Amino acid sequence: MDPVWMLVGGALLILGAVGATVTQRRLEAEGRAAVAPLWLVPFGILVGAGAAMVRGWDLWASIIVGAVLVPVVGVAGRLWEVRRARRRRGR
Repeated sequence: MDPVWMLVGGALLILGAVGATVTQRRLEAEGRAAVAPLWLVPFGILVGAGAAMVRGWDLWASIIVGAVLVPVVGVAGRLWEVRRARRRRGR
């Protein structure tokens, strides 16, 4: 595999992960967490494309999986955080 291809893929992975994290936190701070999954789709595309480039996977399949899984992980993380906060308040 071409080292430049892997370097670009790694950069896409990092850019997608950091972008998704910053976007999720910003939207939560603004009280717009309900629209976060839609805003996370482009970052999922970047993560999927980067993973495909680094690992040699099928590009389009990885893009689709990334576009679905990154928002799902964002929602799951938010639900976990909300449940933890509720438990702490209940004590």
